[in-house]
Amino acid sequence: MFKSIFIILFLFLNVSLAKEISIPVLASPADVNADMNEEQLLVLNGYRQSISGELTDLKLDSELFWSKLEEKKMSSIEEAAFLKVLFDKDLIAINSALDPKAPLPEGAKLSGHFTSSIDLEKLNALFLEVTLDLAATKLKTFYLLANIDLDTNMTWEDAGVQKPESFRSVILDSWKKLIEKDVLGFEKTTVLEKEISIKPDYMNSKSVSLKWTSTFKKVSSNLANHTANYELSAHYVLQNTKSGAILHAFDFPLQKREFEIQNKKMLSSSLASLVYNLLLSQSSKINSILEADSKSLEASEIEIKIITKTGLSEISQINSYLQDKFKDIKLTSQMKSYSSDSSVLVIRALGSSLKILDSLSVEGGKFQLNEQKVLLFNRADKTFAILPKASNN
Repeated sequence: MFKSIFIILFLFLNVSLAKEISIPVLASPADVNADMNEEQLLVLNGYRQSISGELTDLKLDSELFWSKLEEKKMSSIEEAAFLKVLFDKDLIAINSALDPKAPLPEGAKLSGHFTSSIDLEKLNALFLEVTLDLAATKLKTFYLLANIDLDTNMTWEDAGVQKPESFRSVILDSWKKLIEKDVLGFEKTTVLEKEISIKPDYMNSKSVSLKWTSTFKKVSSNLANHTANYELSAHYVLQNTKSGAILHAFDFPLQKREFEIQNKKMLSSSLASLVYNLLLSQSSKINSILEADSKSLEASEIEIKIITKTGLSEISQINSYLQDKFKDIKLTSQMKSYSSDSSVLVIRALGSSLKILDSLSVEGGKFQLNEQKVLLFNRADKTFAILPKASNN
């Protein structure tokens, strides 16, 4: 949790709030229409160029940003309104070297000079909003990330494939439908283009990611029979998206097949089906693993006040003692605040808050901290007291 907050804060705090922009811009006359005149079009391109440049300087993925924005299918005027919030007092000086009443020479571009300031803090926020689809991160989501590739000794033509991206998208679309149909308990299924590097604190903690890797290899061919032998190696890892904890990993046995290669469309379809069917064969296993994981205990926390005068060394001793004694519920104890007369500990463990209180109440809530002192737990007011051992005999 703290790591994801830190990363996002780092992005926000390591940039100044605003940066002055002054750049030349071009536009195609063909893009001018009833909704967007020349000036508006040049301003929009000023927005686009400025954003691309700043994202690159900030080492954020400009290509991903624009591809995600394109998915929203905005009109030019909608896009301009969407991006305008990043800019302040934008101005455009249109190049007036040409006669404005005369048609532009063939191939000539509209040109101007765009001046504004861009709010880099808002740009970071907008980048996260667009690329992570932040509203959806609150949903329990099944993320699918796949690397479907070829061995170096093989070309896509050997697989009967003209467009690799189409070959992959057919498989991914089919897998998405498979997951939506067969894998229960998820509100959303999303195909990722790349791994999520920044994970918001409010990302659903039960979202999972299936990371797939497979490689085709053309082993041999028989020109007389118009056939070829192929091998497919594949594995996947299923993990909690937010924490990164691995829930399951599987390495498939090497798949060996012979296919007829004269009909390129049939060949590519057969190879795609081979990849698809491997994950299909795991759907029941994946479902059972996720069902078991959904029933696993989540962590809870409570605060306990220490009501007796206590030194830092004693607090450290309490933390170590509790973590060792209650390691079966993965209990952790940390100091939240300190004063010699009244310190507060945060106790975290698997299960409900009630279960943590039950655990601390065992043996009457009296624990031998060391040879001289006893730790007493009062469930009613959630306090610890450290007393000399003799006083409890």
